[in-house]
Amino acid sequence: MAKKLRNKQAELMKKLSDAKKQKQASGAAEETPKDAKKLSDKEMKEMNDRRRFDELLKSNAGAMGNIALDGYLTREQEEAEIEAYRKGADRLFEGDPAPTQPFEELLNVKSDNALGDAGTKRLVPWLKSSNPSDYLVIVCDPRVKSPELREAVQSLNNELPKGILSRTVVINADTPAENRRWVKKSGLQSIQILSDEKREWMRSYTALGEDRWSMTMFVVSDERLQKIAREMPSISAVKTIHNAVKALEAERL
Repeated sequence: MAKKLRNKQAELMKKLSDAKKQKQASGAAEETPKDAKKLSDKEMKEMNDRRRFDELLKSNAGAMGNIALDGYLTREQEEAEIEAYRKGADRLFEGDPAPTQPFEELLNVKSDNALGDAGTKRLVPWLKSSNPSDYLVIVCDPRVKSPELREAVQSLNNELPKGILSRTVVINADTPAENRRWVKKSGLQSIQILSDEKREWMRSYTALGEDRWSMTMFVVSDERLQKIAREMPSISAVKTIHNAVKALEAERL
C-alpha cells in the first residue's frame, strides 16, 4: 500500500508541477518590476494550492477509478481538482475560507423560516461557544427532486455512524413543502435538511459545477473548507463522508 501511495503521489504531483509550469510560462510575458507585489500574491496562492493538493494526496491511497479503503476521492475526482487548478477554475478548493453569511438565507424546512443569525450560530461549528473546533458535513445538490440525492440521504440516514450523522446537514433546491413531503414519505428522522431554492448558498460555495449540476460534499471546520468531494456518486456517499471525516481527524492528531 505504501509503495502504491508513493507512486500515485509522484504521478499526480508531476501533473500539478506541469500545470504550475504552464501557468508560469503563460504569464511570464506580462511580468514587470512594478507587478512584484501582485506576483508575490500569486506565488503565495500557488504555494497554498500545492499544500492543499499535497494534503489531498497524502490522505488518499485509492486504486484506479475507485475510492480506497482510507480515501474519500476517486482517481478521477483527484485529477479533476488538479485540472481545475491548472485551468484557473472559479471554484473553492480545500483550505479556502468557508463563507458564513450564506447560511443565514437557508430555509428551515419545518418552519419555512430562514436560519438568520441565530440559526446560523447554532449550525456553524466555529460560531458555537461550546465546541468551536468541531466540524460540519454538508451534502448539497442543485437539482430539484434529485433522485441521486434522495438515494444518498437514505443511505446516510441508515448507515452513517451517529456521531457523524449528527454533524451532517443536507442542502437542496426543493421548497420546504416538497422537502416535508419527501421526509414524511421516506421516514427520515435523524438528518437535518435545509432549503436553498434560489441556490444562493450553492453559488457562494461554488457547488453548481462548471459543466453540469451534481452532488457535492463539504466538510467545514475552523472557518475553512477542510474536505471537498465534487460529483459525489450516491452509491459511495457513506464511504466518502466517513473517510473524509476520518482523514480530518487523523490530521489533527
